Amino acid sequence: MRDLVHLEHRGIPAVGVATAPFADEAIEQARLLGMPDCRVVYTGHPVQLLSADELDHRADAILPEVLAALTAPQLGPAA
Repeated sequence: MRDLVHLEHRGIPAVGVATAPFADEAIEQARLLGMPDCRVVYTGHPVQLLSADELDHRADAILPEVLAALTAPQLGPAA
């Protein structure tokens, strides 16, 4: 989240990716970093035991959502 906020403050659109069980933590960290409305896409959990092919499939599955978030107007202070 820190990198995402840093990029957004520099005017570079960014999207965080987290697993669904960590949504609350991602939202709280973004709030503490001053960007509560940052763009985050959530994927299924867990990911640590997935093979490279499974991770590729997971990334391909959320790519449309990531691209949509990157091209949507940013809400909040970074806009």
